[in-house]
Amino acid sequence: QELALYIHALLVACVDPRDFYGDDLVRELRRRVEAKGNYTNPFLILVLCNAGDTMSASDVESVTAAYDAQHRPFWIGDWH
Repeated sequence: QELALYIHALLVACVDPRDFYGDDLVRELRRRVEAKGNYTNPFLILVLCNAGDTMSASDVESVTAAYDAQHRPFWIGDWH
């Protein structure tokens, strides 16, 4: 998550996070997000979006799932 904060700071300062002293920080964040698999913090997806990265179906599903989990009525649970 620290990398995501740096990317946002660079964007605010009008510095290209895709070429930060020769390093592509956006690509590195994307690699880390994809390595996490099933759960991804929606904040990381927001940073990728703000940096102009392409949003995948998996990204959208991750954000939607996080939203749904937070806005589901308390009496509805994951009953199996």
